[in-house]
Amino acid sequence: MQNIHNVSPCSFSQLRALLLNRQVDEKELLGMKISSRVLEQLTPQEIRELKMVFDVFDTNSSGTVDAQKLRRAFRVLGFKMSKEDVREMMFNVTKKAKGEIDFNEFLEMVIERQGDSRDIYEEIKQGFKMMDYDDTGKITVGNLKQACKDAGIRFTDREIHEMVEEADVNGDNAVDEEEFINIMLKTNLF
Repeated sequence: MQNIHNVSPCSFSQLRALLLNRQVDEKELLGMKISSRVLEQLTPQEIRELKMVFDVFDTNSSGTVDAQKLRRAFRVLGFKMSKEDVREMMFNVTKKAKGEIDFNEFLEMVIERQGDSRDIYEEIKQGFKMMDYDDTGKITVGNLKQACKDAGIRFTDREIHEMVEEADVNGDNAVDEEEFINIMLKTNLF
């Protein structure tokens, strides 16, 4: 092994230039190679949580899942996908018809599907605006009563108060847009 002090300065500058000029497409996180795109789009915590989901469906610990297991995993994550959607997405991510995807490819697919989930946020926001009858940026007990009446849904006053209380994080006896989005996502009522 060569002593580091005996290496010429030129070697260090060449190494530095190589490292700076070479684009890195993958990095290692949690002992796995993860694409730079994934690392830009997802936090390490999200990657860990998605790894747990992936591992549940990687029943033989091969490091891959097939289309059927992938579809079930996406259902667990709240994405509705047809068999054809899954096959098409797998082909787009792998560019091969190998029938299975690895964890990094799974993450790529999650990122693709998250673009679709942004529509869910818009739908939830639209629902909020529909119930904010007086345009205050808040849904009050009165607003919720009116929305229930308009939709033909019956709740007792107590139930309506409990709903607002459950969603009202800041204690102002009303539900603002952020609180509404959080409770809708938390309860999967979208």
